[in-house]
Amino acid sequence: MARILFVWEQGGNIGHLNNLRLPIEIAIKNGHQVILAARELHALKSIIGDLPITCMQAPFKQNTVTLGQEAFLSFTHLLSRQCFSNTDELQVYLNAWCALYYLVKPDLVVFEHSPTALIAAHDYPFKKMLVGNGFSIPPQGQDPDAPFMPFPTTQLTPAVLESLHSDDKALLRIINTAQTLIGAKPMDSLYRIYGQAHARLLTTWPQLDHFGERTGQVYVGVQPPPNLTAPEWPSGAGPKVFGYLNAMPSLELLLQGLVSAQVCALLLVRNLPLHLRERYSSERIRFIDRAVNLEDVARQVSWVVSNCNHNTVAYFAQRGVPQLLIPTYQEHLFLALRLVQRGAAAMAYQDQPAYTAAINAMQTHAPLHEQAKLLAAQMTPYQKMDVEKHVRKVFAKLLPT
Repeated sequence: MARILFVWEQGGNIGHLNNLRLPIEIAIKNGHQVILAARELHALKSIIGDLPITCMQAPFKQNTVTLGQEAFLSFTHLLSRQCFSNTDELQVYLNAWCALYYLVKPDLVVFEHSPTALIAAHDYPFKKMLVGNGFSIPPQGQDPDAPFMPFPTTQLTPAVLESLHSDDKALLRIINTAQTLIGAKPMDSLYRIYGQAHARLLTTWPQLDHFGERTGQVYVGVQPPPNLTAPEWPSGAGPKVFGYLNAMPSLELLLQGLVSAQVCALLLVRNLPLHLRERYSSERIRFIDRAVNLEDVARQVSWVVSNCNHNTVAYFAQRGVPQLLIPTYQEHLFLALRLVQRGAAAMAYQDQPAYTAAINAMQTHAPLHEQAKLLAAQMTPYQKMDVEKHVRKVFAKLLPT
């Protein structure tokens, strides 16, 4: 029996936990001991259920400042602003992760969007496996002199390239200084953070990979969430629309647009203000507080609207459902652009003055619906993969016999 530590450090939705659920289930079936260090523990039971695991709180930077979508030009900026800002801060987090590794003594660590945990693991002999979508597992650079993972929207002008190289050197200096202070070996490149992994489990499809399709990589797609309750639609008439959203500043404008379009909307809105719930609840709009069975939703719905979190988008994309995407973070924007380029989705912004035109497009633009079905057909071959068998093979390769 091996000891497997699953960790989740960055990101703020339960999709990260859902990506870990199947590997955790397989590890338990194979008789391994499972420990989970998670960023958020409040949603653990809804995803992991009563599986026999030991749960711990994952260390992560908590004093982050929300910045605009144009703020980060590369993965270097993401690490330096969302994970750690200076050597002293990084050293604290590295010590915390090292203490966790010391307590658990894992044979294998499975990382879901956990860059600081990966930096701390650099000097450890245990096996390392990455799980996540195309954003949380960035592709490895072929050119060692290239900047560390510029984002798809970054314009690589000579001035920008010079700035990125400078920022890369500064970040690597911070990391290696902190590594030296804790007695660990320095890294020769930022690409080593993810390059040290012995295996990768890309929980997406090539068509939805934030950085574009990768040759020679295995895509396992998105696993369906646990069995959930059936959706209860409002009683009113109209095309059925499902929404999974955060309480963004323009939420009321979106609600006004849905009312004007006379759709029958079932909406799950995180942190929904009470006054908006009371004002807009009607025979055509129903707000819910818990996730529902998306398989049922996909069969019944005309289109969906979301803030473009990956698992929600992927789930409806593979079923040919057209989507209205309102990205709130850069990774959401990259994914939205991928679907818009394929004609399978429309994109709006959280600061626009109205959503009437976007909603009308979802209602009347037939090519959106046609392209959504075409995209689903292109994804079909990848959905036939035996994911459980593949994960078992990966575990067998990495773990001691």
